Amino acid sequence: MNLAECKRFTMNTIEFTKTYYIDRRGSHSRKWDGEHLKFSRTDLLPLWVADMDFMPPQCIQEAICSYVKANPLGYTMTNPDYIEAVMSWYKRRHNCSLKQEWLTSAPNVITGIMWCIGAFTKTNDAIAVLSPVYGAFDTSASDAQRQIIAVPMNRTEDNRYSVDYDAFERAISEHDVKLFIHCNPHNPVGHVWTEQEMDRLFRICQRHHVLIISDEIHQDLITGPTAFTSALTVSNGAYADNIIAMSSLSKSFNMASLHHAEVIIPNEQLRSQFNAYKAHVYHTDSDVIAETAITAAYTHPEAEAWLTDVLAVIRENYEYLCRELCTALPQIRISPMDGTYLAWIDFGAYVKAENMHDLFENKCRIAPSFGEWFGGKNYTTFVRLNLATSLENIRTATHNIIKYVHP
Repeated sequence: MNLAECKRFTMNTIEFTKTYYIDRRGSHSRKWDGEHLKFSRTDLLPLWVADMDFMPPQCIQEAICSYVKANPLGYTMTNPDYIEAVMSWYKRRHNCSLKQEWLTSAPNVITGIMWCIGAFTKTNDAIAVLSPVYGAFDTSASDAQRQIIAVPMNRTEDNRYSVDYDAFERAISEHDVKLFIHCNPHNPVGHVWTEQEMDRLFRICQRHHVLIISDEIHQDLITGPTAFTSALTVSNGAYADNIIAMSSLSKSFNMASLHHAEVIIPNEQLRSQFNAYKAHVYHTDSDVIAETAITAAYTHPEAEAWLTDVLAVIRENYEYLCRELCTALPQIRISPMDGTYLAWIDFGAYVKAENMHDLFENKCRIAPSFGEWFGGKNYTTFVRLNLATSLENIRTATHNIIKYVHP
């Protein structure tokens, strides 16, 4: 796929939004129609659930329709074209060479993580994460009766997050941690981990015989200067034998309702153990619709152009949000969003923790992801805002925040 092919489909942000933005109310969208699940009212601008308000690329829509029209939806085997598409995408986009036998799957990344917890740990074993982090990591561990060991990251003056490596190693040693769930790019803080940072983390895990799961679901959503590096390639693959990497096009191309994630396990023994556990809890054939969508997404130049364009929309939204909020509320703290489409914002200079829910729900009329969902009381003055929507929605949200948060 060459640059000229991609440019043929490229749009500016206004054209892209006009073409792909869709009003999702009434579509049974969890984000738009499920506010009653988490909030005190249902008339809020939803910026919480991490999916987009954009239709997927036309080529993916057409591929799905064509398959359904031409084929019965019976039991199927994995299509080799799908395997080749995944391997090609990893190599071309992320300089990560995969072998076909490394690939297995799960319905989604969180299910894959839960299966790893079941396959590789025992009741009451300790699992480490770096906090703040996606709350489903915690619930996946606690639901399986494992201990979650949250190691707080340090926040720098420029609102970036970094690891206290001594504290990380001490926590692993003191709690006899068996599993480390790594998140790259890191949800919710937007940090894209460098190879040097991961090398230090993984070396500690190696010393203490800690298995690494790398959730790389946001790998294609890079909006800052740091390139994505897969955990599999760190130090020329030095740690790959101790890593289970997972990803899915559900974030990159907004198809979370197609239940499919790649689970990549280079180590044959770990892969056999994972697949044996999977066979006990999950009995099904390949998801042909998901494989069809993935193949189109990873091979069609229109899909790659769509991804470039949606990242431009997300970056424009982030820059607008930062510019307006930092001008009106100079003590606000917004973390650099180098990856994901999720803005992590601390309102602690202006709002007391106990007032955050009332402010956002009853005054700003916004449904954010509240900070405590990502690590408890240490983050109660934070919100995570989903920027994968129209600039008009971000303008509305920003205006309401400035109106009701007083300097």
